Amino acid sequence: MKMKAALCLFFLTGPAFATPPVLPEFPPLHFTPSKPTRTVLPNGLVLYLLEDHELPLIRVEMYYQGGTQADPIDKIGLGSIFGEALTEGGSLSHPPEEIEKILDRKAASISFGIELENGEGAMSCRKEDFDAIFALFTDLILHPQFRKDKFELARAKALDGLRRLNDDPEEVARREFRRVMYGDHHPYARIPSPAMLKNIKREDLLAAHQRFFRPNGAAIAISGDFKSAEMLEKCKSAFSGWAKSDVQWPAIPAPVQSQEKRLFYIQRSINQSQIRIGELGLARHNPDHFAWEVFNELWGGGATSRLFRTVRTELGLAYSVGSGYSEPGERGLILAVSQTRGSQTIAAAQAILKIEQEVQQAPFTDKEISDAKESIVNRFVENFTSSAQIASYMMNLDFFGFPADYLDTYTQKISHVTAQDLKRVGRAYLHPDQSTILVMGDLSTFEKPVATLGKPQEIKVIDYAQEEP
Repeated sequence: MKMKAALCLFFLTGPAFATPPVLPEFPPLHFTPSKPTRTVLPNGLVLYLLEDHELPLIRVEMYYQGGTQADPIDKIGLGSIFGEALTEGGSLSHPPEEIEKILDRKAASISFGIELENGEGAMSCRKEDFDAIFALFTDLILHPQFRKDKFELARAKALDGLRRLNDDPEEVARREFRRVMYGDHHPYARIPSPAMLKNIKREDLLAAHQRFFRPNGAAIAISGDFKSAEMLEKCKSAFSGWAKSDVQWPAIPAPVQSQEKRLFYIQRSINQSQIRIGELGLARHNPDHFAWEVFNELWGGGATSRLFRTVRTELGLAYSVGSGYSEPGERGLILAVSQTRGSQTIAAAQAILKIEQEVQQAPFTDKEISDAKESIVNRFVENFTSSAQIASYMMNLDFFGFPADYLDTYTQKISHVTAQDLKRVGRAYLHPDQSTILVMGDLSTFEKPVATLGKPQEIKVIDYAQEEP
């Protein structure tokens, strides 16, 4: 009986927990990353050098003008071949087999690739091997050979990748959404055909290298265990014969925002539906960037955002849900993304649209806004845990025309975003009545007809594995 009475008293009064201590107030975070030295060589090549003697390693990264957006209209896919063919195709002084053996023996790496708006190169090695590996790297930059067998292998891999392009439902939804937003022929959305890839010749790669590999259109960031004065002299010597030349960029057409709501669907027998809802948004250097970054964090970019908290946690309508945006040279995309089971597809899309309507007026509390800013700043600072990250980021900012004080003022500009700023950008960039909706899934499993969301238009996804050249 005594034990029973004691238990009753325990459940009535609860355990006697200690009072938690009062947490101290922390001052605002001030971010002051190390700064690489910036030098412009006489031929226009921009160098960033950042010493870090913690480990006997050196990392080199390179940006150069190019990008898949510059692919000729009849040779779309050239960029997807270029990087691998450059990496594997050998140089004037070193055949591919020799380069491969040296890299294996010294546990070093060299690679090149092409993104949407630029090309990239990278190398890493031990300090003691730097001269040998840097000589290979610069020889590939200045005198690539794109050896025929390596070029043909890269093209074959690109063709195989094209055949498997529809294997990943998430990738299909992403690609098709870009196509309906930009149009099939816009550089931000176009996809090569097998015939286009087969039409690309080795000579096209040589011509692309001649056109875009210019020192005055390139930048190199070097970080690691070296002395800056010595490294600068090595770079001057390696690139002294690289002549500058103007690079003519193809014009990128400005995309046009639809003035009405559009609904597209893709019928596919899959267990989990893909949802994309969005519109055109910001281009790079838009002064509303910082306000929109905070807005996106509150809308669907963070783990406590409205989309995540409501659609996934409270309503249980999605496996994953969130929002995002891109900022290329022309207007990028603003969109909400979700993955859910077929029987909840329409309900999930309706919930996303409802939240979009609500947050357009930015009804966020002061605490929500404060927490969002703190999350953004913390993530931003975590991007700079190594000298290689800092040097690469600084090169990226400069290459794409950001102001020199961007890193120094980033946290301050985020902290200065006000509730009024959020309301302004919400009204400026979110237009639920002009949203484009794309739903992909097995329509037979949907709880309601897809027409519940609007007037549907079907997208017939091209089967690249069956398409004849």
